[in-house]
Amino acid sequence: MMNPELTRYLKESEESILSLYQNKPPFPLSPKELHEGSFVYFERGGKRLRPAICRLTAGICGGDEAEKAADPCALALELYHNWTLIHDDMIDHDDLRRGKKAVHKLISDRFTERYGKKTADEYGTDVALLAGDALHSASVSYLAQLSDSGFVPPAVSLKIISLLEGHFGPRLISGETLDTRNGLLYGAGAFYRLEKEEILEMMWGKTAALFGISALSGALIGLRDPDESAPLAAALTRFAEHCGIAFQLQDDILGITSTKETLGKPIGSDIREGKPTLLLLSSYRNASPAEQEFLRSTVGISKEEDEICRAMEIVRRRGGIEETRRVAAEFLSKAEEDLALVPDSHRKKLLQSWQGFMVDRNL
Repeated sequence: MMNPELTRYLKESEESILSLYQNKPPFPLSPKELHEGSFVYFERGGKRLRPAICRLTAGICGGDEAEKAADPCALALELYHNWTLIHDDMIDHDDLRRGKKAVHKLISDRFTERYGKKTADEYGTDVALLAGDALHSASVSYLAQLSDSGFVPPAVSLKIISLLEGHFGPRLISGETLDTRNGLLYGAGAFYRLEKEEILEMMWGKTAALFGISALSGALIGLRDPDESAPLAAALTRFAEHCGIAFQLQDDILGITSTKETLGKPIGSDIREGKPTLLLLSSYRNASPAEQEFLRSTVGISKEEDEICRAMEIVRRRGGIEETRRVAAEFLSKAEEDLALVPDSHRKKLLQSWQGFMVDRNL
């Protein structure tokens, strides 16, 4: 269960960026389905973990004024995260997000009666793709407002934009591409050829990068200094990235142990799509020869629900969950070492709670 103080902070952080979003709305988009598709995930809400760590690290490095000044950056990073979700749902062929229709599915269903399913599906995909592009633009627009309050030096604002667009963003996209490539090249019965290090490399980009820039940008705002190599900024960045890996590992576990209702999307999607995970690889290596043969013929190949369920059961029984949790614990231990370099404060305690929540969660 989440620490009550962290729950309150996440709520306060969410209200702060929502207020900014409402008072300084993003640019208008036309037609209306493009605007809806662009911002529907944001307006549905969520855990808001990335905005929270941006605001927390800003507060750790610069106090209350810095935390408030970080709001445009926190909002920008949440919108940036949202465009990756929209595109991820398209890549994974997931029709649900947070228990409701994914953007491509939402738009497709709206136009099916008028244009027919084939044309509506194509339009839904097109709108989702363009909605992601629009959100990318919106995130940069909010980052450009960082210095409007007078607290954040323009050099810091420019540095954050440069880091996001020139380093962390490309790293994230590279990780997503590795994930997709691995699923296509290895997933169709050949996932077992992948190594643990390749899976972690993918996670380092796909998941850890955005957590890293969230912590780093907040730290630079609080320090009012564009030097990303400053010891405190560097320690907070490493902390967030190590937590990000643990978060993704837990996400993989929830993908086969949770329920569709709790997760907000179908369970077993990694099995269906052939996405190689540490969970799957570890279980495969502990499985019997017959089970290994079944997994090779099912993962990323079969669409039969009973076969998907059997594959998930093998993964549950053959130690993949335990091994994945062990690796997640290793990354959390590294995060604790990073956090030890941060001066004690109330906000540091919130970061410790945030760290625990990354793996001690059911959604």
